[in-house]
Amino acid sequence: MKNKIKGWGTFTLIVVLFFSCTNKTDTAVKSTLLIGIGEVNYTPDVGLDMAGNYRGDDYASRGIHDPLYARAIVATNEKGEKAAMLTVDICYIPKESVEMMRAHIASQTTLKPGNIMIMATHTHSGPVADLSVPKTKEFLTRAADAVVMADKDAKPTVLSVGRTNEDRVSHNRRLKCIDGTTHMCWEKFEPGFVIEPWGPIDPELITLSIAQEGKPTGVIVNFACHATTLTGNNWLYSADYPGYLGESIKRVKGEDYMPLFFNGCCGNVTQVDYRVGFPDTYQECQRIGYMLGVSALEAIQNEKPVSSDIVAVSKEMVPVKRMTITDEQFEWAQAIMKKVEKEGMPPLQADGIPDAQYAKDWIEMRRNQDIVDSLEVMVIRVGDAAFVGLPGEMFTEFGMDIKAKSPCQNTMVMGLANDEKGYFPTSVSFTQGPKGFTPMITGYETTPGTTKYEIGSGEKLAESAIRQLAGLF
Repeated sequence: MKNKIKGWGTFTLIVVLFFSCTNKTDTAVKSTLLIGIGEVNYTPDVGLDMAGNYRGDDYASRGIHDPLYARAIVATNEKGEKAAMLTVDICYIPKESVEMMRAHIASQTTLKPGNIMIMATHTHSGPVADLSVPKTKEFLTRAADAVVMADKDAKPTVLSVGRTNEDRVSHNRRLKCIDGTTHMCWEKFEPGFVIEPWGPIDPELITLSIAQEGKPTGVIVNFACHATTLTGNNWLYSADYPGYLGESIKRVKGEDYMPLFFNGCCGNVTQVDYRVGFPDTYQECQRIGYMLGVSALEAIQNEKPVSSDIVAVSKEMVPVKRMTITDEQFEWAQAIMKKVEKEGMPPLQADGIPDAQYAKDWIEMRRNQDIVDSLEVMVIRVGDAAFVGLPGEMFTEFGMDIKAKSPCQNTMVMGLANDEKGYFPTSVSFTQGPKGFTPMITGYETTPGTTKYEIGSGEKLAESAIRQLAGLF
């Protein structure tokens, strides 16, 4: 990575010495599982639009701070059943792009398209993944080739699961305030205005380690936190803290060791502590990434081998109705757009969305509000480990609930998998604030446009995941 930060050398050396002295790999467990691992630097051309923040009329990237990677594993059992998981350093990947990537992978391998889970790390410093934009298919195909590479590299594998708690880097960003409103962590407050966060964080960090030919070769790290350290003020491609998480693990385990980051249900959880402020720097990315790296290494030290003789895939298409825009909301949006016609869209803002963008979204939502969409919920079983893929920015409570109710102790839950359908708040979060129809009454995530589906849709998706887990286990 560019711009190496001073002062980390001693810290890294201590970590290396500690974990190199205690590292162990239990190879006594017999396994019929084959795992392939693949990595591709898919970093697109500079100048393509960036996703994840409102940037006015200019979204074009200006350069590369650190590379963007796609990393994949392919699991095959002795019966030849296969499943693949691909994680991409990108903000989100719409359904059309996911299906294109699946088709490409299927054309190059024996994998079925429906057995491929594709998820985003959710860095807000990656490119837009819209196929209507030139060159998008090119870099997404390059990212998909990580699965093709992994499929060619299958080796007998022993899996081990580790876990720890890391409660120092993530914060619930929805804040209960003394006037009965909900505010967001990136705002500035007078002392005493904020009472407490409305909801929890999920501090659990889970690792699934891969050992091949008697040595550790890679690890999946599952943790829930927005990758939004770099805001709309950043114009360079960057993997954000997930990139530094991978870098820190490699500095201990070696450059050939493969860390894959699977972001959890982070819809209402971020790295920003409202009491401190919002440092949107590369140094902050490194601080968070390295802290999570140390926690991942701690989990690896506590890992236990798990059975790995089963590969199975389940999928449900869950019907959810789009959110209704009321007459009052529609009239407000029309009035705002008349003002926009005279003054134009507002300029860049580092976080959140301006009223003009909400107005534009509400008018579009009104046209399509009676549509019922079918959203994919996917579960992959690899031995005694389960991977749940959900199609949007799910509130962290959903991930915690799915894990608590799963019959599989080693369940990892991921958002922004196989699609991007906005935020899925809990039903209760829509009541956290005064009633009204203008934006940000009950907080950012519950505002129409930020969320696209009727209240209760998140619960439907979570129920599907729990039902499928019961069927697989």
